[in-house]
Amino acid sequence: MKLKTILASMLLTTTFIHADPSPFGLEIGTSTIGMMKEKYNSKFVGINNISQGDVYDLDPSELGIEGMQSARVIYDKNGKLMGVFTTFPKGKFQYLFGQMKSKYKLVTSNIPFVGDTSAKLTNGNTEIQLNAPHMSFEMELNYVDKNLLKIAKQKSANDAKQKSKHEAEKL
Repeated sequence: MKLKTILASMLLTTTFIHADPSPFGLEIGTSTIGMMKEKYNSKFVGINNISQGDVYDLDPSELGIEGMQSARVIYDKNGKLMGVFTTFPKGKFQYLFGQMKSKYKLVTSNIPFVGDTSAKLTNGNTEIQLNAPHMSFEMELNYVDKNLLKIAKQKSANDAKQKSKHEAEKL
């Protein structure tokens, strides 16, 4: 009996460790548009050109985090959550960074006395990005599915290649 309890505990712990983040109760890669609409008021913004899925803005006042200025969710073409993009006043960077680093694995950080401040963390198949540009009053806290990041990088590389080819033809 004790062995079964220990094994069950280990299985639950392993599952929890590898689960993707659930900002605002919406799990990256799992939550659907319907689940989001059950919890929050949302406004349809359009279709994301990378994920080919719906994009919605959420009302930051419903999300329960002081100072949040905006929140946007991006889905894939199958209606699964691929990213949560938020903005805050830049002064919240240290607080949010402390919260994130206590929950997720730190990959990189750049926190100079003066200049652009950033951090990248990871959990499961999600990358968590904090970015506070030096010449801005705002910062971003983003949760992005790694598959979406991969598609975005490929699209960016293809666009650059096409631009270069187009410019070469003009010369």
